[in-house]
Amino acid sequence: MAEKVKFSVSIDAELGTALREYAAAEDEQISAVISRALERYLDDRRLIRAGLRAMKDYEAEYGPFSDQETAEADAWAARLFEERTGEERRSA
Repeated sequence: MAEKVKFSVSIDAELGTALREYAAAEDEQISAVISRALERYLDDRRLIRAGLRAMKDYEAEYGPFSDQETAEADAWAARLFEERTGEERRSA
């Protein structure tokens, strides 16, 4: 079992209520819900940082992205986030 550390944080009252209700509905401890959410958040941020570094490296080697490439990438990312948001709504 992984070592546990204790943190004290403050969150908005509405978020706290939603968290308690969700944990109760899922029959989970609040700390488990928070741990999963924080792990996903940090993984997402690592991926974003890695992607930004890769883009910077690419542009350093091949030059800036064209307006068309940027528009295509924006559209791809928008579709990706729409799919993920829809997935989260269905599972909640």
